[in-house]
Amino acid sequence: MASEKNIESPSGGIQTSDDCDSTDLGSQNGHANIEKTSGEDQEVKDGGYGWVIVAAVCLILAHSFGINSMFGVFLAFYLKSNTYPGATPLQFAFIGGLCFSVAFLVPPFAAILSRRLGVRAAVIIGGAFIAGAYIAASFSKTIWQLILSQGVCYGIGMGICFIGTASIVPQYFTKNRSLAVGIATGGTGLGGLVYSLAANEMIHSRLGIQWTFRIMAIICFVVITASALFLEDRNEKQKATAKAIEWKLFKMLDFWLFLGWLWLSSFGYVVVVFSLSAYAQEVGFTAEQGSLVSAMFNLSTGIGRPIIGLLCDRFGEIRVTTIGTLISSLITFFLWIFGGKTYGGLMVYGLLGLFPSLLWATFVVVAAKVFGLKMMPAAISLSILTLSLPYTFAEAIGLSLRKSGPNGFLDVQIFAGVMFAASTVCCKFTHYCRLYAS
Repeated sequence: MASEKNIESPSGGIQTSDDCDSTDLGSQNGHANIEKTSGEDQEVKDGGYGWVIVAAVCLILAHSFGINSMFGVFLAFYLKSNTYPGATPLQFAFIGGLCFSVAFLVPPFAAILSRRLGVRAAVIIGGAFIAGAYIAASFSKTIWQLILSQGVCYGIGMGICFIGTASIVPQYFTKNRSLAVGIATGGTGLGGLVYSLAANEMIHSRLGIQWTFRIMAIICFVVITASALFLEDRNEKQKATAKAIEWKLFKMLDFWLFLGWLWLSSFGYVVVVFSLSAYAQEVGFTAEQGSLVSAMFNLSTGIGRPIIGLLCDRFGEIRVTTIGTLISSLITFFLWIFGGKTYGGLMVYGLLGLFPSLLWATFVVVAAKVFGLKMMPAAISLSILTLSLPYTFAEAIGLSLRKSGPNGFLDVQIFAGVMFAASTVCCKFTHYCRLYAS
């Protein structure tokens, strides 16, 4: 069995133990992905225009996934107001989950769109869906209109933007790939930070919920469109002949372990990110304090993802992911449950948000390591497609576990902690299996 120490690669270089992990356990011939990944990496030069791509993707994600990550601010407002008469808390929670699930059903369509029109045009179309969703939401009078606009339409735009940009950044980096991806995906946290505070202020000021939607629609469309103009896909010619979905991935044990980590982490992450603001108000804090906790969670995500990227480049993607997911479980069980009733304790948990949101910091680089750059787009597309189920029901499950009173979120907290713990086991099992195979 391979040791945890660095070993010499077949090409004479030095590999970390995660490099040794790159084996297709479920493939019929059982050969390693090491040579494939190394050969691809030799064709890539770090930096240059790649940093422009990083900045553009960061802004696009900030105004798609980032803005949606502060849905907890909207949810807290919906639960406390009577803006949509007759709507139930479960229906409001369904909006956030549906938005993600629709985004994760879009990949096949988004991949075809990117191949035929190019990544720039595809992302601009995604931005138009996002802006249209918020404009429609501003005129919504019933819960079903809100579900179709803020849930379905926004989810379509978010999915197109993510699939259009997910596989671009790794094409420009080898040595600093995880750092570059961390900076790019950090836009999700930074967008959530800025708009958690801005949206809460606009909603509770004279603007109200309707004009908050309209202002954010204009900002999203302008920023996404401008950023999309700087995108350049190096693999565009290869993608023109590639399949939108590679079903053979389901024959690989690596892929199933990868999905296990993603699914379990997603359950925990969605429950946490959509519950913090409502939890803060449930235990006696104000709406402003709740939005600040949500903002700190997103700040930690934005700042923490580049740090996670640096650690992945230094110590290996799978190792860092396993440890970070374990920390997510520990702080959820001990810090959120026992310290969350004090504002200081809840703020500390929010400031450690980089760990519960770890999957989106390492998702792309782990996929690149396991499946190689050429198979990575198909692996990302197919895995995201399967994520529609956990993201549809995660917050609905979390909301159904809530009870009234100061301890009303205890079952929610336990559920999130258990999901992170199970995800850690899955990720660690992946690590050991790949070491054994190598």
